[in-house]
Amino acid sequence: MSAARATAPGPRRPRRARTAGLAAAALLLSAAAPLAFADAVDTSRPHTIVVGAPRGFAPSERLDARRTGRSAARLPFPAREAWRKQLRGGIDAAPLADAAGDLLLTLTVPEVVKLGADGRERWRVRIGDSAPLAPAVLTSDGTLALITSSGVAVGLTPAGSVRFAVPLGLRGRDADVTPLALDDGGLVAALGRSLVELAADGTVRARAEIADRATGALLAGPEGTLVTTESGAVLTWRPPGAPRRLGSLGGVPRRGAALADARTLLAVVDARRLVALDLPTGTAGVRAGAAFSALDGPPAIGAGGLAVVLSTTGLLLGVNASGDLAFRVAIDRPPGSPPADGGLSGFFGPVDAKPSPPVVIDRTGRVGFVRAGGRAGVVEADGNVSIAAERVCSAPVAVIPAGEERMAIACRDGTVVMLAR
Repeated sequence: MSAARATAPGPRRPRRARTAGLAAAALLLSAAAPLAFADAVDTSRPHTIVVGAPRGFAPSERLDARRTGRSAARLPFPAREAWRKQLRGGIDAAPLADAAGDLLLTLTVPEVVKLGADGRERWRVRIGDSAPLAPAVLTSDGTLALITSSGVAVGLTPAGSVRFAVPLGLRGRDADVTPLALDDGGLVAALGRSLVELAADGTVRARAEIADRATGALLAGPEGTLVTTESGAVLTWRPPGAPRRLGSLGGVPRRGAALADARTLLAVVDARRLVALDLPTGTAGVRAGAAFSALDGPPAIGAGGLAVVLSTTGLLLGVNASGDLAFRVAIDRPPGSPPADGGLSGFFGPVDAKPSPPVVIDRTGRVGFVRAGGRAGVVEADGNVSIAAERVCSAPVAVIPAGEERMAIACRDGTVVMLAR
């Protein structure tokens, strides 16, 4: 995958840019905008940065800055296990895959591991005394950036050396929101009710406070960084301005949202409804939910804004921009054949009642999935299903593309499995 210039709409090679920093400024809000306050921090020291969209098969959680879960690389079909690695230390956060197909994993112990595309451990780095609570992110120049549970922003180079370690002065236990890499080489982090924007070298250059705790993941929106909160509010922030409320999803999008197009934010709300928020008008509407059981969000976004989600009963659902059901594929049992036990088991085995990791979709419409119980595979655009494993592990955390026709699954016990054609 290629990086993009910060001012260009399409993918291009990254360029190096020299910046003298940002001028310091203080912003005082009027009574008409009581939601939040923001301040800019001077970063006048000159330095060289790489700008553009981060490169990689999965440079961030949900694959890109819009959290679409859409892969430019084809997923494997049929999918078969290529290798398996057991790491020392558990995994709670989605791994990343760089442009070489190497995997970067943050562990439940304060360590980061890089696995080569062949499954061999390239390096392992300790990051202090606290592990991150949220997934890491790759920035424009390939730096692995994360926020530890002690509130320290850490940046690691592709070789595993520490590039920066900056205390943010905020409660680390609130750092459970996935950061957003910016096209100028920096990143935005959310810790509880605080937003922080960092430069490429880790320097804090802007801060803001919001009324509710942030949740899910930060997204790249049309007017700045999009923030979803526990109350269902959706905000946009572009320093040096203050965060501005765009609307409400009408419930809690605990696992994040996805930007389907320039004006539409999609989220699974309260685990029951697929909700679309029109960003310019702030109008929210339900696209799917009443006819189905609990949904596993956030959705993956296919061509034409198609939203793809799994239900806890094992149905893969495709909902188009009009709210119509485009397809329905049974992962656990054939449609129209309910089991005698009232839904506790399925054609391929027990139906999972707990949430599964969100699915990913590729450019051809193939969908990669792993169920909460460990069943993993790929669904073709025509509905054919390839089951790679009935139980790839007992507690999967995430599924990501990791190269052309390669797909990686990370598990809570430290197991990493690579599926390939």
